[in-house]
Order: sequence, then structure tokens, then C-alpha cells
Amino acid sequence: GCMMNGKLYPLGNIERTEFCHECDCDKDAMHCCSLFFTPRHYDIKKCKVILNRKSCDSDVVQKDDPSKVCSSFGRV
Repeated sequence: GCMMNGKLYPLGNIERTEFCHECDCDKDAMHCCSLFFTPRHYDIKKCKVILNRKSCDSDVVQKDDPSKVCSSFGRV
């Protein structure tokens, strides 16, 4: 198997890890691709990106109030 973030995965294809990656585990290595995208155009002073592990989406929220969503283009 392969270890990732302290968890042992079986050999072969892993459709989705707990951190939203699709991976292939073979005897020599583990190769993974992200199942979500990270937004790039938002107000980095006021907002932050958090990973929603249930939906494998990235949410851009206000740093001082994570219950409020930020615009992905720098406007709140």
C-alpha cells in the first residue's frame, strides 16, 4: 500500500482520498491529482480559501467571518 497524510491506502486506483485527491498507488510510488481547483482571483487581505471536504470544492470566505462568502474576483 501507500501512505498519505498518515493513512494507508491499498495498491491501485483510489477514486477519492479524505483530502479530495484521486490517486494511483503502485509498489514504487503514489501519484495524485487534485479533485478541486484553488481560486486565484480574490481579495487575499480580506478573504481566505478553505477546502470543503464533503463536496471537494474550494470556498472563498471572509477571514474575520468565515460564515460569509467572498467574491472570487476581489469584491465582497
